[in-house]
Amino acid sequence: MRSLVYLIISCLLATGCAAPLTYDLMQTPILYVDSPLDPFAHLPEELKNPQSTIYYATNRTPSGAGSSTPYSNSISEMLRFGSATVRMGGQNTDWETLHRSSLSAQRSEPILISLEQTEETAVLPQSDNIQGKQIPAELKDFFKQINNELAKVVDKEIMVYIHGTKVDFTNAAVLTAEVEHFAGRDFVSVAYAWPSHQNILSYLFGTDVKRARDSSTGLTEVIILLAQQTNAKKINILSYSAGGRVASKALAELRRRFAHLDTEQLKKEFRIGAVIFAAADVEIDVFLERLSAANAFADQVIITTSDKDNALQAAQKYMGGPVRAGTTEAERSELNFIGAENLDNVSIIDVSLGQDQRGFDIIGHHYWYRHPWMSSDIIFIMRTDLPPPRRGLQPAENGRIWYLSADYPQQVKEAAAAELGSQW
Repeated sequence: MRSLVYLIISCLLATGCAAPLTYDLMQTPILYVDSPLDPFAHLPEELKNPQSTIYYATNRTPSGAGSSTPYSNSISEMLRFGSATVRMGGQNTDWETLHRSSLSAQRSEPILISLEQTEETAVLPQSDNIQGKQIPAELKDFFKQINNELAKVVDKEIMVYIHGTKVDFTNAAVLTAEVEHFAGRDFVSVAYAWPSHQNILSYLFGTDVKRARDSSTGLTEVIILLAQQTNAKKINILSYSAGGRVASKALAELRRRFAHLDTEQLKKEFRIGAVIFAAADVEIDVFLERLSAANAFADQVIITTSDKDNALQAAQKYMGGPVRAGTTEAERSELNFIGAENLDNVSIIDVSLGQDQRGFDIIGHHYWYRHPWMSSDIIFIMRTDLPPPRRGLQPAENGRIWYLSADYPQQVKEAAAAELGSQW
């Protein structure tokens, strides 16, 4: 009977944070469909390549020989840094095919994505308080690589992506590369890969919840290092689902560590641009305890919510606790807190608002990258750091919540034309 219960719960939660076992290039953001905007037109020839390089930091242990992914599910006391090569398309896919598919609403065939190789550069104890210490030569080399890449790209910024539960290292690397790709390959990306398992029961019964909590220490060190060792003008943080647990706790820890600095000093020291909590699987009371810290560091904080996020609804049902921060049920609490604390840089994007006028709701748990409307906004934020009204979003009556109106495709294209012209 117990096994049957586990099986039923697993089936109910199977649509959690995991992506499909086979990876296809995400659907083209609506921003580029039937649009003169070409985010790739300005790229130098060496970057017009189906292969893409991203960087990573992970507290997973290396996998053994013969494994399908370079890092295992085992948690490590060490942080490992390196680069990963991601291929978009098969061995015979050329840049022209990838380029055309990346701007088309319909594709004649899927563009498969694979992790080709990783190269580990440096290792550092996760619990090390790196502040004020001499870093190893190998780690300096890692940041030198990042700075070399920053020198080549138009947008001198870094995106740090923190994945959800039920995914492996490969998934984290692939999705990071996809976001960077659709943003015109115009910034440098770092995947923070914490050791979630690939089954939802590990999350449901608390193992991966604890791992997310424990992995925040490593992310704190990564943020400090990126701020101190790179030339990035801004560091943007994109967290998804259970990754919101990791990111929000890391920012709260960072705020306590630098309690002697005021918000102006924090922003100058860390240069954090946008912090996005996409479909955040964080209990609302815990999330609000950490929200002020995120606001203190960031130019803007974005919370996305949905009324039909099956994974967040199931998480509350089977794991208990308050509503999750990424649900519309949490909006009232979020709005009250934002107002009471005067968090002027925090906005909520309700992807379900306006569904009657649009004729459809934006549903599921993966909407932020699978739905071409919402992925457009995420891409636009990562590339420009613009506030909601300059990204083609419409305000709700209270002015704190924003939504994608029925004419959003036209609005976002006009916003891009006004801000960026005909190309990135």
